[in-house]
Amino acid sequence: MKHSFLDKKNTVFFLLIFCVFLIFISFLQNKQKRNLDEAKKLPFYNTSLEKVHDGTFTGKITTSFMHVQLSVTVQNHTITDIKIIENKGSYGQKAKQIVQSMLKENKTVVPLIKGDEIGSLVFISCADNALQNGLEK
Repeated sequence: MKHSFLDKKNTVFFLLIFCVFLIFISFLQNKQKRNLDEAKKLPFYNTSLEKVHDGTFTGKITTSFMHVQLSVTVQNHTITDIKIIENKGSYGQKAKQIVQSMLKENKTVVPLIKGDEIGSLVFISCADNALQNGLEK
């Protein structure tokens, strides 16, 4: 059976599209890995609330993929409020739910939000950064 020129042309076209698709997927995976590596390098102090003054403190974290700014209010060594001032970037929309866990558990280091682990790490670092600004001297 003879193969026509169009059959060969279609096969080459689909192989080319498939290769482009694989390259794109590889690019996305590498980008996510770089973002995760950057998020892992953020400062995590695990600040003890026993050492934090009463007041409202601002923390800000800027990465290549996300900008977060939070204000954290502490009264009697308890986190009473966390406001999201800024949440921009390619992650963080789902992760912003993590502030409810921080309030409930009265600590900044809480379980990550499934599906937005990278954004969760940025929020945790930012909240902890805010508490660092309220440490007793």
